[in-house]
Amino acid sequence: MLLSGFLGSTAAANLGEAAHKMGSTDMQNISLGQDSEHGPDQVLDQIDRIVGLWQKVRSDLELGSTEVIGRIVRLEYFITRRVLQDLAHYELNVGEFDVLAALRRHPPTFQLSPHQLQSMVLISSGALTNRINRLESRGLVSRAQAEHDKRGVIVTLTEQGFKVVEEAVTHHLAAEAELANTLTDTEQQQLSALLKKMLVAIEN
Repeated sequence: MLLSGFLGSTAAANLGEAAHKMGSTDMQNISLGQDSEHGPDQVLDQIDRIVGLWQKVRSDLELGSTEVIGRIVRLEYFITRRVLQDLAHYELNVGEFDVLAALRRHPPTFQLSPHQLQSMVLISSGALTNRINRLESRGLVSRAQAEHDKRGVIVTLTEQGFKVVEEAVTHHLAAEAELANTLTDTEQQQLSALLKKMLVAIEN
């Protein structure tokens, strides 16, 4: 991927190598958001800068899709960082929150089998078992033998788990709203529709 490592040290190495090929003046202009294509008043993001560098050293590359995918990946980094910060208040990671949220969405019993949970959180059975073990050790879920299947297990959200996920969901949605509020309601709907179009095509 052309943007590999742009979140960390690999990006610095790529920028340095490109700067060597371009010359210090061109590199300085792009770093300051003053490349010739965007103009001095255009606000640039990290993807603009990386694409600009590739255009300087490989003008034959078609980088339109990189601008789309790169920004999705870049946003995912910031979104995940914010989500992890919020969940840390409840001593949860994203995977554990996903399990609690899946159970919360199934009233009135708030129960699911491991197989049902696995299909919802899209992880291996081993990874799911580890999540359930951690949640059970904290008293947030319980496990019991399924009534109609002696070999089966049912996972239930406990009263304490319900309280934790209720509060965590409220804060999680507030964080999502804050991250999205740079867009108007109409822009959010448009972006949602476009992202859904991409996702449906990939999932199918």
